[in-house]
Amino acid sequence: MPGLVHLALGDSAAGCLRAACGSHGLPGSVFSIPDDLSHGPLADGHERINYMRTCYRGYDDWTFEVSDAFAPWTGFIEWLEREKPGAIVIWSGDNVSEGTFLAMACWQFRQRPEPLLRVAIPGQANPPYVAVHMPVELADLYAGRRELTVPERALLGDDFVRIRSETGLLRRRENGRIIGVPPDHYDGLLLESCAPRWLPAARVIGTAMGRCDKQNLTSDLFFSSRLQILIDSGRVKVDGVRNRLRGYAVHRVES
Repeated sequence: MPGLVHLALGDSAAGCLRAACGSHGLPGSVFSIPDDLSHGPLADGHERINYMRTCYRGYDDWTFEVSDAFAPWTGFIEWLEREKPGAIVIWSGDNVSEGTFLAMACWQFRQRPEPLLRVAIPGQANPPYVAVHMPVELADLYAGRRELTVPERALLGDDFVRIRSETGLLRRRENGRIIGVPPDHYDGLLLESCAPRWLPAARVIGTAMGRCDKQNLTSDLFFSSRLQILIDSGRVKVDGVRNRLRGYAVHRVES
């Protein structure tokens, strides 16, 4: 198909697709939306950037100059106007972040004339995320692409409006549906991963990440933001300066 463009969520997924294009015969070019849509507000790009900035407390220095989290979407739509590709291929698995991404893409492109194709990522052996697959596997998965019908596009776009308004700051995929959960949903898991002895904060967060179910993998940034709240509440003690995740240790306070 002439003028094909692949759209992926996150730079890791986009990098794998670029390698598939460069070395394994996947046709077209690749564009990335660098985000994690499993958490944070979705109604306003400036509000989303402010939220992400707060998540960086205790994680790392905030060095980003962008003020609008949705600028990549705007940039991509401007690219579409210039280049006029034959179709947009959206890569997404049945997980919370990429499920939200698929719905958001259909909403963003609700007035676009280009066909939308979806490549669904299987989750039998690996978590259903684009970035966990090798480039050669992604090139093979492209054969299973399917064009979204007009009613499907409209339904997914409408679902993004629901997700945007109903799910709050934290989302999960359960029974094929993106739902909102309280921001402290994973605090118990984080506390279980935090021993009553000193451990590096990064190790505690890595343990919590490894205990998430495969449709709802949760980032170190989100867990770090919740760890700061647990420290502030006195449920977790800290040893060291909380400015970078790998720079301090924590232990759980026993009740």
